[in-house]
Amino acid sequence: EPQYTINDAVSGAASSDAMVLKAFLSPHPSGAYAMCAPRRPAEADLIKPAHVTTLINQLSLEFPYVILDTSPGLGEEVLAVLELATDGVWVCGMDIPSIRGLNHGLDVLRQLDLVPPSNTIVLNFADKRSGLSVQDVEATVGLPVDVILPWSRTLPFSTNAGVPLLQDNRRDPANKGLKKLVDLLGRDPSAPASKHQHRRGETP
Repeated sequence: EPQYTINDAVSGAASSDAMVLKAFLSPHPSGAYAMCAPRRPAEADLIKPAHVTTLINQLSLEFPYVILDTSPGLGEEVLAVLELATDGVWVCGMDIPSIRGLNHGLDVLRQLDLVPPSNTIVLNFADKRSGLSVQDVEATVGLPVDVILPWSRTLPFSTNAGVPLLQDNRRDPANKGLKKLVDLLGRDPSAPASKHQHRRGETP
């Protein structure tokens, strides 16, 4: 239960002072800080695209990485995020509705010219018994799959416990993919783009 949420951060002095804004972040034992979501849907309706844009610009002055977990769909707030995003991480399951949904979303963003400069496709709960292959996903979305997260018994427990899997020290088949995702996002910007180094993965 956070002491403050994004609603506190977009009002008062925090909306114009990055140092004040940091007081409304929730610290995590890993050293990261979280700007927590509104507690109730009615409070979420008060957050406008202009608020999101200001927050991103403020946080980018204080932190080397700003990661935004957007809501589903392409609402105005999500489009405001994408206007400033340098990297997009697109997660889809190994099922036709999820893959088609990602393909449709990317098509819309291409038409709006809002696809980030760098993009990473993450295939979640990958299972070769699903009847689909990595190649099927790549052919549909038009981008290579960069990270494969196999089906995992541990991940739901990690989520419910509130402890990131990479900090849990449990052996899990998803760890390798999660570490690769961290490496991709933490790479030197001057290094060659990952798309030029892509190796086709196989579904575990």
